[in-house]
Amino acid sequence: MTQSQIEPTTHVLIAGSRYSTRQMLNYARRVVRRAHSKGYTILVGDNPKGVDMAVVRECRRLQAKVILAGAGNFPRNGGCKHGSYVKVHRELYRGVGGTLLGKYTVRDRWMVDQAQIGIFVWNGESPGTKQGYDYMIARGKDAHLITFRREAKT
Repeated sequence: MTQSQIEPTTHVLIAGSRYSTRQMLNYARRVVRRAHSKGYTILVGDNPKGVDMAVVRECRRLQAKVILAGAGNFPRNGGCKHGSYVKVHRELYRGVGGTLLGKYTVRDRWMVDQAQIGIFVWNGESPGTKQGYDYMIARGKDAHLITFRREAKT
């Protein structure tokens, strides 16, 4: 196989808040459909709530190319049988002085480092989503923070 026969793959990270509104989840599903229509591979975490779960369900429905990442031996949200699962080991990234970072911080950084594009669907409060976005910006990558405000409780 020659170099001209190798097709590049674009990886798009879709991440977001675990506590999400219906609008946020609908937005995340639309991002999956758009990425799938472009032939992109989707990177997503394994959280069983919020944006991650909405992305996984839409990937299942569409049979979209997907890589799930998590800290455990199995995806907490059931994963996608047609996709891949990567267990990200905590030792990959270290903080100042060599201290271990949190397992989900490590997972998020790994996904950012694999992706060319990042879509972060944020509730305006979740620190993890914002940290992932900030890390992607710091890496000089194409990152988009889509902020939704919390719905008023009645």
